[in-house]
Amino acid sequence: RQRAVERISTEPASAVECEDAARLSKRARTAEQTEAPTRGVIIFAPGAGGATAQKMRVFHDQALSSLGVRVFRCDDCALGAGEARWVTQSAQNAKNAAHVLAVAKLAAEQEPGAKIFLAGASFGNRVLAELLRSHPDQLRALNVQSALISCGYPLRKKDAAADPKRVAHLLHLPATVRVLFLQGTLDEFNGPRGGLVELQEVLQQMQATTELVEVPNGEHTLPTAKRLKEVGKTQKEIDALIAESMTRFMSSFDA
Repeated sequence: RQRAVERISTEPASAVECEDAARLSKRARTAEQTEAPTRGVIIFAPGAGGATAQKMRVFHDQALSSLGVRVFRCDDCALGAGEARWVTQSAQNAKNAAHVLAVAKLAAEQEPGAKIFLAGASFGNRVLAELLRSHPDQLRALNVQSALISCGYPLRKKDAAADPKRVAHLLHLPATVRVLFLQGTLDEFNGPRGGLVELQEVLQQMQATTELVEVPNGEHTLPTAKRLKEVGKTQKEIDALIAESMTRFMSSFDA
């Protein structure tokens, strides 16, 4: 069920009320202040630190917004009762799930009828994988698709032995889920063998349908890539190619 690998040649803001952040993001979609029609909505779950990296924020507000994708970042949303961002000891903690569901509810209210997708960075991907497994009915009611867009999956800690829990999040995803992996070849969480060898082996074992986009020289904190002269690309071109991979994946749910 794994799709072909595509090779792309080649200080966080304080949390504010969701409604205010969403309005600011919508107004900032293009430098000319003209908005592309909304093609889809993304709920973005940051890594273990609980804050979206600044370069990812810029990527959301420029590359994705120019393609008509509206992003609701979990860390732009104040925590409600019984919510957390994040309980890192357990990705499947109920407080983690409650926070993502609250953000999804807001997105569904502000973009009625729009297809909503879950996307994450690092630990955020682990939280979302567990949510897709454990709360399918709640997500479906909010028009959240059975899909995960993984922007740098943390397969194992830096220089550490394999962690079965990290692999289990992926292996336990049901066959009804589709996953787009955007993974850098220089991601420091890829494992000691380097490249994407270890991740590709995991993908072969998954029940979920998977698609892997290999980002040459991409780091764990995508969309950041380094030594771009080696691949003959600029960071702007890498951003555009990653954004197009995401929107193509989202558009495939329209069929």
